[in-house]
Formats: sequence, structure tokens, C-alpha cells
Amino acid sequence: MSQVATCQIELDELPALERGRSLDQPKPQYTSSTDIYPEPQIYSTRTSTHASTIDQRYANGSAMTAESSGVRFGNQSVNVFIQDRILYLLGGCMGVFAVGLNDTATGANLPSMQEHYNLPYAVVSLVFLAGFGGYLVSCMLNSVLQNKIGTRWVLVLAGSLYAGGSLLISFTPPFPLVTVGLVLMGLGGGFYEACLTSVVSHFESSRFMNILYAFFGMGALVSPFIIGASAKAKVSWNLYYWFPFSLATIVTLCHFFLFKNYVIPSDEEVQPERRSVRAQYVQMIRMPITWVGIVLIILSFAITDTQSNWLTSYLIDVKGSGPDVSRYQLSMFWMGLTLGRIFFSLPFVHVRDRIGNNALLAALCGALVVFWKVQSTPTNWLMIGLAGFFLGPNTPGILSIVSARVPPSLKGMVLSITIGLGLVGATLGPLLFGVAVGKFGLQTLPPVIIVLACLSALMFWAIPPREKRD
Repeated sequence: MSQVATCQIELDELPALERGRSLDQPKPQYTSSTDIYPEPQIYSTRTSTHASTIDQRYANGSAMTAESSGVRFGNQSVNVFIQDRILYLLGGCMGVFAVGLNDTATGANLPSMQEHYNLPYAVVSLVFLAGFGGYLVSCMLNSVLQNKIGTRWVLVLAGSLYAGGSLLISFTPPFPLVTVGLVLMGLGGGFYEACLTSVVSHFESSRFMNILYAFFGMGALVSPFIIGASAKAKVSWNLYYWFPFSLATIVTLCHFFLFKNYVIPSDEEVQPERRSVRAQYVQMIRMPITWVGIVLIILSFAITDTQSNWLTSYLIDVKGSGPDVSRYQLSMFWMGLTLGRIFFSLPFVHVRDRIGNNALLAALCGALVVFWKVQSTPTNWLMIGLAGFFLGPNTPGILSIVSARVPPSLKGMVLSITIGLGLVGATLGPLLFGVAVGKFGLQTLPPVIIVLACLSALMFWAIPPREKRD
């Protein structure tokens, strides 16, 4: 009993940094165990002044929750603690994986849709506009709904819309109903991406953002493989949509439990409930980083989606690839993009905001020039993968740059609107290129992407410096 009392006294002396709580707050129940800290005396060298400073720095209760709370399980010999932010990152990865599936599925299924409905490219390209409409609406509504009904229910709503749209398309309805299904999937995907990106942005970690969007790339990588294998096996294109329907159902159930206690962090000095939405919008539009971020994300989405949605058709008509092989080559692009995001999330790799991103875009342009000019099957595979690798860190890097320059209370709003307006590029890029294909041909795809990459490189130099906050 005396040993238990001694350990309890030592635990009371721990500074706030190690425990993530103020010294005046009650201790969590799990700290009462003597097996968690077998040598409490190692903390005795901490001074009260240092603890007070740390308390002031981490006074925000919601921020402490994101940093230090979590789930503990095990027994006296093995005790495992998983931080909440790791669980939230896991939930975010599941959601954006589903979004990534749909991002490439439309482009990979485009030739099959055109053949099934016997429609020209200009008409079939409307599927991109359908997805854009749903995505844009949900991104604009995300911040408001997150504050009204909570992150948990926004994610449940996202999963329901996404699953409903997938189920509708799986029955091969008339083409107008296919566009309705894509609108529903766009609504769900927009809520998923905007909501989960805002959650991860509060971790103030570009590595976490890269990991999140690496799973987006994994989803985008998987769907062309499935669709390509289905095309080779002569399986109807619509049956693919049973896969995202099943996945969305499972992800929705996981989000229901993972985000049960999630609370949106707020500023230390400002209570967001005391500020009107109008005041937040005014503050947002006065920040230069908002507009720079919007332009950068529009260009980033335009580059990624134009290339991924039209690459299959380009490879078939210009490079002479088979229908199934072209889908696998599209997967090569997304494999490179995913590997790029994983590589640049490693702790020893750091990309500078301006110089680093410009170097990556220059490498992307080099790969595209070789892909455009060299007629060789092995070269095509290699350059497609390299183009994806150098493009991979672009989107998460932009979102990390933006989130690092806005206060916590505005992160959700700024990122939701940034992603929502970025869909202008994601949709108008493939749509306008589809119109241009009728006049200039598919062979213009690489030079169009190169021009967009050069414009993006110029915009990175307009990024304002990061303000230091205590």
C-alpha cells in the first residue's frame, strides 16, 4: 500500500507536456495504475516553472484532447496506448480511400460508358460535371454542418450518399440516372474529403497529410485494376459499383464509432460560438493565403484529374494500348502518385514550400515531355509512373501550406472552401479538354498538362510567409 501511495504522489508532479493535461485538472483513470510508470522518480528533475510554461502553451482543452487522449488496452505486463489522432487518421484514410476509388473509376469506365450508351465524347464528358456539382455543394456545406451536427454525423451522411449513388449506378439505369448517381457519389466524396482533411489539418503535420492523401492514391490505384480486369473478362462495367457500395457501408459503420467523441479544436483566444459565420468568412477572405491556396489547388486538381481521366483514352487512341492494358497503365500513374506521397511523408524528407514544389513540378514536366515524344511501350510505363511520383506530394503539400497559415478556428472553413473551389479545376479541366479533343485530338494531352504545371510553379512564389504563433 505504501508503494502505491508513493507512485501516486510522483504522478501528481508530472508536468503537463507528458500528460497533456493541466495540473489542476483531475487525472484520467488510467494513471492510477502503478505498472504504467515503473520508475516515476525520473520526472523529479522537472521544475515547476517549466511545468507552468508548458501549461500555458497547452491550455487549449480541445487541442490537448487531440494530442494526448486515446484508447488504452492490455494488461499489467503489456499496456498499449493509441492516441486519438492516430485513430482519426485511420478513419480519415478509410474515407479518402473510398473517394480515390471514384476519382479514377469514372475515367476508366468512360470508354465502356460511351460504348454502352452509344454517345459521343462531348456528351459522355457530362459525367465529370455531374460529379463536380455534388462535390462542390458538399464542400461548401461541410464547415457549416460540422459545426451544427458534428463531424461524426457529417461522415455518416457522406457514407450514405456515396453508397446510395454507387447502388443506383450498379443497376445500369438510363444515362440521366447515371449522372444522378454520380452527383450522389460526388456529394458523399466531397463531405468525406473536406471533413477528413479538416480533421487531419489540426494535427499540424504535413507527414500526416501526405499519409492521408496516399490512401486517396491507393484507392485511385485500385479501381483501374478492377475495371481493367473486368473489361478483359468481358464483365459489364456497372458491376464494379457494387465494390464502392460495400466499402462505403463498412466505412460508415467504422466512422460512427471512431468519431463518437471527436470535438473540433478552436482558437485559444477566441470562442468560435461567439463569432458569427459572417465574421469568420470576412476574416477568411482577407487572408492572402486563402486566394493563393485556391488558385494552387485548382491547378493541382486540374492537372491530376485531367491526366487521370483522359489517360486511358489517350493510351488507346494515340499510343495504341489495348483496353485492358491502358487501365493497368492508369494504375501505374496512381501507383507512382501514391509512392510519391508515401516517400515525401518520411521524417527525413522535407519539401520546401516554394523551391521544393517547383523542383517537383519541373521533374513532372520532364517526364511528360519524354512520354509525349518517345514512342516506346517500356518508356510509356516508366514515364507514367514517374509523372505520378513527382505529382503526388502536390495536393497534400498545398493543403498543408494553407492549413499552417490559418488559425485553428478557420481551418475547417478554409480547407473546405479551398477543396470545393479546387473542384473547378478537377471538373472543368477534364470537361474542357473533352471539348478540345473534338477539335485538336487526344494527342494534346501532355502539352496541356505541362502548361498547367508551369502555371502552378509560378503560383508557388506567391505564397505569403508563415506567421509565428505562441
